[in-house]
Amino acid sequence: MNEPSLMGYPGMNPNIISGINTSTNTTTNTTNNNANNNNGPGTPVSALHLNQLMAGLGPPGLSHENNNNNNANHLANNSRQLLEQLAQNNVPTSTTPVPNNNNANTNNMINANTVGNDSNHNTPMLNNNVALQPMNINAGNPLFHPHLEDTALLNNTVWKMQLQLASVSMHSMGQPNVYARQNAMKKYLANQSQNPQQPQMTEASLSLVDKTQKLLMEFAGADTSKENPKNPNNNNANNNNTTSNSNDTSMMTASTPTPMATGNNSALSTPTTPQVELNNNQREQMSPNVLLQHKKLSQFSIDDDDELNPTSDKKNKDGQLWHALDLSNLQLINLDSNIFKYKFLTRLYLNGNGLTQLPKEIKNLKNLRVLDLSHNRLTSLPSELGSCFQLKYLYFFDNMISTLPWELGSLFNLQFLGCEGNPLEKELLKIFTEKSVTGLIFYLRDNRPEVPLLHDREFIEINTDGEPQAKFETLKEANSVLDSELSKKSFTILSYNTLCQHYATPKMYRYTQSWALSWDYRREKLKQQILSYDCDVLSLQEVEAQTYEEYWVPILEKHGYSGNFHAKTRAKTMQGKDSKKVDGCCIFFKKDKFKLISKDALDFSGAWMKHKKFQRTEDYLNRAMNKDNVALYLKLQHIHSGEIVWVVTTHLHWDPKFNDVKTFQVGVLLDHMESLLKEDNPKRDTKKSPLLICGDFNSYPDSAVYELFSTGSVKNHMEDNTRDFGYMSQKQFNHHLALNSCYSCIGELPFTNFTPSFTDVIDYIWFSTHSLRVRGLLGEVDEDYANKFVGFPNDKFPSDHIPLIARVEFMRGNSGSRKV
Repeated sequence: MNEPSLMGYPGMNPNIISGINTSTNTTTNTTNNNANNNNGPGTPVSALHLNQLMAGLGPPGLSHENNNNNNANHLANNSRQLLEQLAQNNVPTSTTPVPNNNNANTNNMINANTVGNDSNHNTPMLNNNVALQPMNINAGNPLFHPHLEDTALLNNTVWKMQLQLASVSMHSMGQPNVYARQNAMKKYLANQSQNPQQPQMTEASLSLVDKTQKLLMEFAGADTSKENPKNPNNNNANNNNTTSNSNDTSMMTASTPTPMATGNNSALSTPTTPQVELNNNQREQMSPNVLLQHKKLSQFSIDDDDELNPTSDKKNKDGQLWHALDLSNLQLINLDSNIFKYKFLTRLYLNGNGLTQLPKEIKNLKNLRVLDLSHNRLTSLPSELGSCFQLKYLYFFDNMISTLPWELGSLFNLQFLGCEGNPLEKELLKIFTEKSVTGLIFYLRDNRPEVPLLHDREFIEINTDGEPQAKFETLKEANSVLDSELSKKSFTILSYNTLCQHYATPKMYRYTQSWALSWDYRREKLKQQILSYDCDVLSLQEVEAQTYEEYWVPILEKHGYSGNFHAKTRAKTMQGKDSKKVDGCCIFFKKDKFKLISKDALDFSGAWMKHKKFQRTEDYLNRAMNKDNVALYLKLQHIHSGEIVWVVTTHLHWDPKFNDVKTFQVGVLLDHMESLLKEDNPKRDTKKSPLLICGDFNSYPDSAVYELFSTGSVKNHMEDNTRDFGYMSQKQFNHHLALNSCYSCIGELPFTNFTPSFTDVIDYIWFSTHSLRVRGLLGEVDEDYANKFVGFPNDKFPSDHIPLIARVEFMRGNSGSRKV
């Protein structure tokens, strides 16, 4: 079946949208007799025209060239009529559905004086000469409009903005595809403007989102003519819509931290976000106004804004020609779940319908930036909406929503929340009006009831053929039934990026509860987690030098471990306490299981400059030389078997723009490993040397790094082949070690790094296949549990990475060593 296209296009899947009020069918399905329209019968002229103009929309698969030509034809044929309609705020009679006045529960009513009857169909129709005048049956109800009861709210900056934008939203009632219409005018004005970068917009062409951006900038005391070039015509703004910079001082306060909520929704506590977190966020924004919530988003722009430039390669990297879906004011009472298969959507407009619930499938739209649910009959928002962490503008004016799900605390990008016209709980309203949307989101985040982890990560036993054999609820349970012979010739190894405390800032992890992000809490949780696995070898990354010395060494020595640490290269350029704040990699091993034979450390850039085949290439000097990543090598002897094993840990450069540097770093790491093995035993085949390489490689399973480890060279990654690292590139980074990922026998985990913007596998344990074999693996995080969060760390997982654990067995007689 072909992918369903956008509403109004031929080939549209009829199951996409269901529940259209039958009283409006005669108006919304009027046959088009326009000779210039080639879209076939049954397609509404205005709706189709406007939908195509909206952000360059077209059905999936339509070529850019054809889409642009169609848009140009429609624009030429209908632009003048469209301008007149929008300028006068009129709606074409033949295509306008009228809200149903017979439903007593709806908040959205049409003035009876503006409606006549169609004698042919007994369908309410708009009078051609009278503009639509929406009303709200709860207009005088203080539960829905709290400023009627508490007039002090009329002087509250946050609530002023609510009222202004709620009024803007109400005036769009009754206009089908209102956002598409407004965008059509913006596109027309942009095409007519002598300066396409600064089109002269009119008030009629500005959408609710545009006006929200404009008000945010005005309230922040910013010059929108400079900050927002798309809307420079600020003189059109009503002077009453601006406020002085003397905002309520209550908006700038935050309460003292309190214990985590117990989950009793009826007893809402005060916000628990520490004063320092709100203050830090305000300082970062270079503005005293709480409405400037994110420095990164201070211009209140929408990422991937495709409205005026739909063919931009940068903004359409997913291959889609459109990213917005406008279903506003169409009398929908149900939504089919197929809508939520459009995972590329950044804007979804569902305002002005009869929806009573928002399907939980909304969680699939993780790219959403704008969601308008205003003027429906919603009584609640689904908890799954918290998964749409990229939301910046969420409107649900004039519904019947009284509370908010705790999961909305994950909407850390939210800039505006339109909630006026709802009977919102007074406690939530108080937090919102005093601390704006930032304080409200922090409150929901920090007071979210505990989510129980019902199932721990299973430990999967692997047989000698490399196939899964049995599953145990925990590693401890698997150890309790371990065969004595296997126990003598095997050991367990853990690899874990522990998230250095200097990187775990509130700015970087805004979705994590503040108390769960604190270093005191995370450090204790890390200790409990690592000790509970009781592994024989621990390979840790992102460990601060001071934390290693003052925390990990004392604790792990008490549990029978000995350790070694190597800091990143920058520590050498620092003195005293500053050098102790640099992170690095460390390896601990149980002293009753292993004996340390030798150790070595490697600075990738510095070591390569001393290599006998080093060449000063431009790519090395400009891209690799200034990266200070390191590796640590330990040569250990297994006491029970007498076998020798090399254990290596590393943490490669993080930036995806430098994938070639990561490949270079692995090439240096393996080249040095081969040198150490040849020095240790020149006559021995390096492939037969027991070897484990652990770490955070910041590389996908389809990366050049993975290919280099698993195949011995890099051949299929052209991006890396175009870079010149001298001898390393000439030999295609190849090595002579037989390596494979420990998890290859069951498949890599769904993720090893879990954050809102990045969830994938980047951590590995590599083993030498000629001398070792995997006999057990720690499995994935419970999927049901993970789906309730947008990322780690949280109260159960203290890092944004998860630990990897493998049980490794020596294959008899390969090391040539003797028992000690």
